[in-house]
Amino acid sequence: MSRVLVAERSPKKRAVLEKDKLSKRTTILQSAAFLLQKKDWAELSMDEVAKRAKIAKGTLYLYFPTKEDLCLRVHNADYEAWFLDMEKFLTETKPVDADVFSKWFVDSMDGHVRFLKLLPIVPTILEKNASVETIREFKLSLKGQIFRILPLLCQAFPFLNEKSGFLFLMQCHALAVGSWSHGFPSNQVREAVKEDGLDIFVLDYKSFLRTSILTLLNGHKTV
Repeated sequence: MSRVLVAERSPKKRAVLEKDKLSKRTTILQSAAFLLQKKDWAELSMDEVAKRAKIAKGTLYLYFPTKEDLCLRVHNADYEAWFLDMEKFLTETKPVDADVFSKWFVDSMDGHVRFLKLLPIVPTILEKNASVETIREFKLSLKGQIFRILPLLCQAFPFLNEKSGFLFLMQCHALAVGSWSHGFPSNQVREAVKEDGLDIFVLDYKSFLRTSILTLLNGHKTV
């Protein structure tokens, strides 16, 4: 009888255990997201995350083996939120032209500060040190979000198709990442370019990004 009872209870126990794991994982991600909203990635420590999540540091590493792994998971959630904003924009804004879209793209960054801060270091730092599993899940999630938004993008810009629309989004991403260091240079760079007209290498990030996206869209239109 006791063996039967144990067998009957074990699925419930497993369910409770899985629920507890999911709860801990969510708490960790929320704690990291909160801290990353206030500080840069380089300043974040796993000790801080563990303390805020009220778990042991060893437990934290069971869920996320590296800081990069954890931050890439946070960035993935931020990406999802940004794409939802784009979906809402493309659904509710009529008509959408190149000027309106490029303005929205740049202005949307103001509502996703943490997303923008992590974006430039995803290929150079986070993806280099995160696990293969986490990177794969991130790419699969990103692919799903892109192909969910593409029909709306192609509807707004009939000269785009699935292939060219995907290329356009990848180009926008490359612009946002590539121009970041020119828009927000380090203190050393700012000091170095003070004289001899070298300040031309410091860009107005938003203005440059908006103009570039506008040029891209117009270029796709003429192809």
